[in-house]
Amino acid sequence: MPLLVRRINRAKWEPINIEDKEDVSADAITNCLKTSNNDLSVWEIENESEIENAILALVTGKSQEKLSTLHYVILNKEDILKNGLELNSTSGDTVVEILKNTHKDISNLTYKKLGIVKTLILESINSEHFTTKKQLKVIIKKALQEGKVDIDSLNEKLVENEKLNIT
Repeated sequence: MPLLVRRINRAKWEPINIEDKEDVSADAITNCLKTSNNDLSVWEIENESEIENAILALVTGKSQEKLSTLHYVILNKEDILKNGLELNSTSGDTVVEILKNTHKDISNLTYKKLGIVKTLILESINSEHFTTKKQLKVIIKKALQEGKVDIDSLNEKLVENEKLNIT
């Protein structure tokens, strides 16, 4: 079953009130679920064994200049669709050409629909998903060595800051 991966700031999702686990900080919504044109960006993978592809896509955007621990949630595509949310294929912001077509947008979001996404994230967040800075560097260097990524396509500051040259 296909899965959808989204970067989050884990600290923003701590429960506000122990009795009401559905209530989260406004920062969780406004920062982690920031939409553009009522769309929310996710990366699709077939199963968790492909998680490295989603992570690679997340950290190779054109504006990525530094690496730090990456926290993410994994959502079931079926749950998104079952809850009446729309998914549209869009080209993703990654320099990895073979991953651009794995990008999706949860589209035409409203306040109510964003609440559904929040609930799905809260259900997923109990599983701690993260990749450390060191692991991210290993993933990128592996992609460089395998030819998935051309070093010249990465942000120059990312290559410099993280010393990604493989020569």
